[in-house]
Amino acid sequence: MMKKIFINHRIFKAALFLGIASLLVSCQVGKTQAGDNMDAGDTIPMKYAQHLTMVKHGEEYTEVILANPWKEGTLLHRYILVPKGKEGNETVTRLALRRASAARCATDTVRTPVTSSVVFTGPHCQLMYELGCKNAISGVCDKNYINIPDIRKRVVDCGSSMQPDIERIISLKPEALLVSPFENSGGYGKLDKLHIPIIEAADYMETSPLGRAEWMKFYGMLFDKNADSLFTHIEQDYLHLKTIAKKLPQGLSVLTERKTGSVWYVPGGQSTIGILLKDANARYVFEDDLHSGSLAMSPEQILSKGKDIDVWAFKYFGGAPLTRAQLLQEYDGYKALHCFANPQIYEVDTSTEPYFELTSFHPEILLREFIILSHPTDHAQFKKYAKDIRMLGALRFYHRQLQ
Repeated sequence: MMKKIFINHRIFKAALFLGIASLLVSCQVGKTQAGDNMDAGDTIPMKYAQHLTMVKHGEEYTEVILANPWKEGTLLHRYILVPKGKEGNETVTRLALRRASAARCATDTVRTPVTSSVVFTGPHCQLMYELGCKNAISGVCDKNYINIPDIRKRVVDCGSSMQPDIERIISLKPEALLVSPFENSGGYGKLDKLHIPIIEAADYMETSPLGRAEWMKFYGMLFDKNADSLFTHIEQDYLHLKTIAKKLPQGLSVLTERKTGSVWYVPGGQSTIGILLKDANARYVFEDDLHSGSLAMSPEQILSKGKDIDVWAFKYFGGAPLTRAQLLQEYDGYKALHCFANPQIYEVDTSTEPYFELTSFHPEILLREFIILSHPTDHAQFKKYAKDIRMLGALRFYHRQLQ
């Protein structure tokens, strides 16, 4: 789950490279230590990503720096990507002999291209297929939750992402582990002791949809794949859809989540989903909220706004469509929602649909869904624009609940 973030990224990056602020930055412990006195290099421009900085040092190596999204002014991790081969070996030796002139920061050296990896999340597996490096996936965690048929057929199951099978991971001899970091996780336990680079895939902490997608440039470098053209295509499609949405009247109000236990988590107004709804020109009852993560609300707080919610579009893991009767068995309070009494309920079953796999790095897919959901052509307000809306095509993931 995403957390609240407050980072002045321009100041942070300036301090990092010019040394005019605090160079005594803190990083995760337990990794190989490296200094800040790297060679001068060329920063690779990032248009949207706020937590990722990449500096290319000629053909010798690329330095990748991850800002810590949970602690202002600190780093999460640093990677030195060095090509395999004799020259790369010499570069590794040269860098290893250096002493830090100022601060020390946790660093992992990764030899590229990575040809064997264990991937802990479905979205990163899907991205590797798109980048043409699927054969570098040797093992995965949470295999039963990954909606990629080829993964289920041929890739080794390394257990749960929370309790991975260490022996099985060791047997695969991976060159990198791609994991999703969490705030206050306390490290990675036995994984930390394997001396295998842990790639902390913190892309989900980006607060803009295109910011997260832009991380594919980093992942592409790990496998010696250029992701620039893929990202450019995604960016162009996203901005085109955003322009279309601006020309439409403001859409209906959309709620995207369900009650979980005694809490009803909803996206903050400045979260990725909050921004997607804004770019879709949809209304969102929490659009004025300034949080970039999820909001833990009580059911009563949500229901107090129930009359303002026109469309309910939620995800679930099930295998069969949920009916309104089943939803009421789960929580009788749902019937207080305007969209429940005047059925505008859409659902996507993530056990059968590759929702997370595709939308994580393809925000244009989800943006199109939200434009269509918030601008139904059978609504009187949008009939005038029905032709333009229909040109967007049918919904890809969300299905209207019929019972």
